[in-house]
Order: sequence, then structure tokens, then C-alpha cells
Amino acid sequence: MAVLVHDPIQEAILQVAEKVQASYEKGAPCGMILAPCAAVGPKQLEQVQSYVSGFEPEVPFQCFYLDSSGLLGIILTGQKLINTHYASLVLKEFVEQQNLLEGQMVVASFPESGELTEHSLSQLLQTTLQGKGESRDIHLFMNHGVQQGITSILIADPDEVSREFVKLRLEIGGYKVEEAKDGSEALEKYEKSMPDLVITELNLPILDGYQLIDKISRNVTSEGQVIVLTDKQLPKSMDRAFELGASDYVTKPFSISELEWRIKKLSSRLS
Repeated sequence: MAVLVHDPIQEAILQVAEKVQASYEKGAPCGMILAPCAAVGPKQLEQVQSYVSGFEPEVPFQCFYLDSSGLLGIILTGQKLINTHYASLVLKEFVEQQNLLEGQMVVASFPESGELTEHSLSQLLQTTLQGKGESRDIHLFMNHGVQQGITSILIADPDEVSREFVKLRLEIGGYKVEEAKDGSEALEKYEKSMPDLVITELNLPILDGYQLIDKISRNVTSEGQVIVLTDKQLPKSMDRAFELGASDYVTKPFSISELEWRIKKLSSRLS
């Protein structure tokens, strides 16, 4: 007797692939947003369409909801990653207002996020489903990027604007990025996920940057590296950070290109 196994991932892949096929223009970018949400009915879906189009009136897009996997999706025809990310901020505002969001939103734009294939769609869906119940942040999906050396990064900075800016740029570069607003949260996330690199401000609440560097350096179960990114420009601050185990020291205001170059330089030393 044959047994039919219900595979929600495969079912979702087929559904999303149909939506993409209807919107995708060959040779043009294709933006995509997926968000784990509570049940979204036809009326709410119309409200989503109306709300997003109010901010993006010139952008052709379609909204859909996958009942089997509980995912709300938007496909944006001809939109690159930066524009898709903006649309995701608009969508996030709406679903949070409606108490619908149930986890991390995932944003992609092909081919920037990799080649648009069944495999990449599967990874995109799995990433979104795995983010259910986690923080309500926005994750940029990249199916390519650095393959050795530093691949995962934790950013610790009380300044949300600075934190989000660095996170966005590094995710576009293919890194997996987490963030923390204070030293205690940073240490907790570090011990849980053991990222390859921590980028930290020294002026952190609860547990300051010096204490964080010291605890990371003393952790015998990991080889995590630390780059200081701070507004402390005194030589004694730099000396103390290096003495505690920091690998590099960057002062604010800073160039994001320089920070990326320093990460790659450190990564090449570790490869």
C-alpha cells in the first residue's frame, strides 16, 4: 500500500515557484519577502496589498499567503535587494500593527541573492520557517558569499541605527549576522551561536566592551575574533582593547568599505 507523505516545504516551493513564474521577467531582478504570520484571510491580504502599494505605488508586486506553512509572501517584479528591503520595512510595520508577525522576516532579490533555482527557493523557505518564534527582525537571504574564514558575525552596539546599517551591509556581503544592544545580550548570543567574529562598541550597557572582549578571549571552547568599532579614540582605550584580546580597532565615524576590508583581511589570516 502506497503511503503519501505530506511535505510542507516541497508544497511551499511549488506554490512560490508558481507565483514567481507569473511575475518574473527574464533578465530582470526579482524581489521576494517571506514572513511567518498568523492566519491571513483574503480581506487582510487585500489590506496588505493596499498598505504596501501606498508606499510603493510605482512598483508592481503581488501578495500571497501559504496556508500550509503559515507564510505571508510578496514578490516584487524588477526590484533589487535595496528596494525589496525597503518594502520589507513597510510590510513589517503593517503585520506588527495587526499582531500577525510570528518570527523573523526573510528578504531576497535574485540574482543578487544567488541564482533563482528550486534549491535556492528551498533554502529561502527553510530559513523563514526556521525563524518562526524567533526575534521579529529582518534577515537578508544570500545563497552565496564567503565560504571560508569568517562567515558569521555578531554586532554589539547600543546605537540601533549604526547596528542596523552595519548588519545590512554585511548581510549583502554574504555574512550571517546577529545583533545585540548591550554586553549581556552579546555574551549570551555569543555563547549560544559561537560566531566567527564579534564587532563591538566599547560603550556598552550592563557589560561593557572591555569585559565582553575579555570573556570571549577566555572562552576555551571557541576561537572567536573581536573587532572594536567605537567612538573611543584615546590611545589608552586602544591599548587596553588589544591587551584583552581584540584583533583590530576601528574608530567612528568610519567607512563601511574599510570595515569590510578589515574583516576580509582578518578572514584571510584565519583561512
